[in-house]
Amino acid sequence: MTFLMLVLLAGPVHPIGMTAMKPVVCKAVDDAKGKSGAELAQAVEAEALKFARSNYALSALLPGDPPIACFRSMADPSNLPRGAR
Repeated sequence: MTFLMLVLLAGPVHPIGMTAMKPVVCKAVDDAKGKSGAELAQAVEAEALKFARSNYALSALLPGDPPIACFRSMADPSNLPRGAR
């Protein structure tokens, strides 16, 4: 009975290595708020580098304050594990 209570309190169990790849991710670039020109480009480029490490490429930049950067996945869905699609 005590073991069962510990298991229930531990929360859901997630398999290791099964992370979902989203085809498109959009994120507000907070560092670019109120900037223009070279400063804006540098802030967007820094955000793009963060996503490039996770195999995403910049696909769209929506204007605004802060601007919204959208990234698309470069991963081939056929090479991903079944639970990550």
